[in-house]
Amino acid sequence: MIAENNELQTLFLKIKRQDKQAFERFYNLTNRKLYGLLINIVADREIAAELLHEGYLKIWFSADNHHVIYPWAWSCQLMRNLAIDYVRKQGRSPAFEEIDISHEVFTQTDITDETETLARCFHELTKEKQQAIKLAYIHGYSHEEIVTRLSHPLGTIKSWIRRGLKELKQCINA
Repeated sequence: MIAENNELQTLFLKIKRQDKQAFERFYNLTNRKLYGLLINIVADREIAAELLHEGYLKIWFSADNHHVIYPWAWSCQLMRNLAIDYVRKQGRSPAFEEIDISHEVFTQTDITDETETLARCFHELTKEKQQAIKLAYIHGYSHEEIVTRLSHPLGTIKSWIRRGLKELKQCINA
């Protein structure tokens, strides 16, 4: 994963200089995962494909305007925001299915030690914390939507997310 992150950083710097070959390589390394992220939120393959295209156009045309340290995380957030904006404009909530996060995020052929650690640490969280984090960060639900979905007070939801992320960080860094 570290080697891939370094390559993405190098490619992103080249994309800032409008290097088409670097952009093509960046696309080839990231498009399947970003498409999967979009499908998880919009629950429609055609819309996800359109949003993916829009997202890559934004990457190409706005890379030079951003100081990006982690291009993968930045790209995920950009795509996630596009999907959430689309879904909210449609007047509906982001899609949610009861799927184990390890299936959603970690079914890539290029699983690394870091992703295995993240999956292990995630599964050590309580079910409530797992659900709250999945709804917020994978499916793009707002806190209020999570309150409705899980039928718990707002303070509890925020606490689960905050504590869950803190536990994940501690576990990963251990």
